Amino acid sequence: MTAPLLVRPGVWLVASAALGRPVTAAENPHICGVTLTATRSGNAYRYAKRDCPACPPRTPGGER
Repeated sequence: MTAPLLVRPGVWLVASAALGRPVTAAENPHICGVTLTATRSGNAYRYAKRDCPACPPRTPGGER
């Protein structure tokens, strides 16, 4: 017996949880500034620009 597949392949879990809808990897949405509550601890977490894959990465000098 196999465990049920909870998520379809190609669905981005973090953005799906943050936005409350299935998000495909092709969409690459901004999640910076979104606040979520952790399911186990109940602590709030606010996504920063460094957590957002849609934001451009920082350069070694720190500029964006």
